[in-house]
Amino acid sequence: MEKRTSRGKSSSQGFSFIELIIVVCIMGILAAIAVPSLLKARMAANEASALASVRLIVRSEVTYKTANLDGNYATLDQLFEQRHIDETLGVAPYLKNGYIFSVDLIPAASETPARFDVRADPIVHTFTSTLTGTGTRNFGANEAGAIYKTDDNTLVTFDPVTRISLGTATPAPE
Repeated sequence: MEKRTSRGKSSSQGFSFIELIIVVCIMGILAAIAVPSLLKARMAANEASALASVRLIVRSEVTYKTANLDGNYATLDQLFEQRHIDETLGVAPYLKNGYIFSVDLIPAASETPARFDVRADPIVHTFTSTLTGTGTRNFGANEAGAIYKTDDNTLVTFDPVTRISLGTATPAPE
């Protein structure tokens, strides 16, 4: 848009190409600063949710075993059917906030009661992709109720007899 001045010269109003390039560069710099922080915050929220969900599943397993009086623990589907957990955890593929959940049941034997292992593993670990990673830690627990974590993208596993965590697992934060 041109406007005539009192001397007859035209002046343009609006932004020049250089001004637009400068604005775009500034926006790019701000995005480069903000995006990594947002991704880290999202992963921290995913991990907090996974930890809370593991706690919920452990409590639900104890409640299920107590209520059914048969001495057995339940699959995630059974916990959902009994309304101990919601459909995000209780319906396959058992995904919630960037984590996949699983429960391994160990049936009672002649001398040992039934046991279970529950795990929450990131769908995409940050070892695989720092940009699209959904978590940096794997979580796991068993019927004892203590929750463990690994930071090296290995599954949290337990000795089948002693029920002690194996490998690099360490106690998860409360």
